[in-house]
Amino acid sequence: MKKIIFTLVVSLFAFSVFANDMPIQPNQLPANAQSFVASKFAGANIVAAKKDRDGFEAALSNGTKIDFALNGEWDSIESYSVLPAGILPAPVEAAANAQGGNIVKIDRDFGYFEVKLQNNVELKIDNNGNILKRELD
Repeated sequence: MKKIIFTLVVSLFAFSVFANDMPIQPNQLPANAQSFVASKFAGANIVAAKKDRDGFEAALSNGTKIDFALNGEWDSIESYSVLPAGILPAPVEAAANAQGGNIVKIDRDFGYFEVKLQNNVELKIDNNGNILKRELD
């Protein structure tokens, strides 16, 4: 019985160690993630990065946080300030901008984007720029 309990405790400890985020150097992010940050967030540096079993996370010097998939493609972007233009496909960005606020958060999902504006409007927009859902946060 003691061996079973000991094995269980060791297994849980090992799982918790490997399930947690592991700090990495910014240059250990996938090349396309580094390139994305350099091209879309000029003037901002990656100040912290970490990896977990689902992907990567980068914190930028301007307060932006970006989650990347394991392949280096961005999944979500959140900032305290306005996100730069050109991150979203043109029809999606145009639909979001037409709602009267600046984009501060983006989540990419299969077939659509969830966008939060500075005026607390949250949108779900498909790839063609059609607003599927609009609500005030």
